[in-house]
Amino acid sequence: MDIALGGMRELTKQNESAEVVKDRILKVATELFAENGIKAVSIRRIAAEAGINHALIIRYFGSKDNLVTEILHREISSLTALFPVQPNPDPNVSLANFRRLMQNSLTRDQNAMRLITRTGLDGLAPEQYIDPTRERAANLIAKWIQSRQTDPALPDAKFVSIIVISTLFSLVSIAPWLLTSVGLPGDDLERQQAGIIDTAVWMIAQAIGLPPNQETSTAPKAP
Repeated sequence: MDIALGGMRELTKQNESAEVVKDRILKVATELFAENGIKAVSIRRIAAEAGINHALIIRYFGSKDNLVTEILHREISSLTALFPVQPNPDPNVSLANFRRLMQNSLTRDQNAMRLITRTGLDGLAPEQYIDPTRERAANLIAKWIQSRQTDPALPDAKFVSIIVISTLFSLVSIAPWLLTSVGLPGDDLERQQAGIIDTAVWMIAQAIGLPPNQETSTAPKAP
């Protein structure tokens, strides 16, 4: 009780709102979990890195499992929002959205991708952190591909989506090993990003039967 009160006094002293502190906890925890794995990071370590009393984490989230779930809900919702599905969308608009998803995943959302990968390695079942009321990005992409296909001989939409999304996770999680395995420098991911994104967009364009080169001539390029 005294610890919790001390934490609240600290919060008041710093003149920070609960939301500001919670956001800092989530940011610090995401980085630590992504780098070290969930099991290796304690609540006390998160609190120390965030500059707060560990009792605040318990107060706001209840447990480490709840904290992980909150982070993953936010990150998965963010990834999904980058691929909005619209009625009868122009293919190039959707491909441009997918480019944004790729660009964010390979740059700003790396910690989120690593964390999602690590949850599986640490034995956390998807049902524990996936919100059943929200669509996953992979499923949205699969539905969109399927809605655009007119030829039954085209690749299965779900498999194409799985391949592309798993490529994102793999590149973020084990890029040095993957790059080295094909003779590229292990730290060359940033320089190769434009080509990686072009290849993924090309795969989706072929899966919907878009005419050759149309997707590369009309969709915006990754920076």
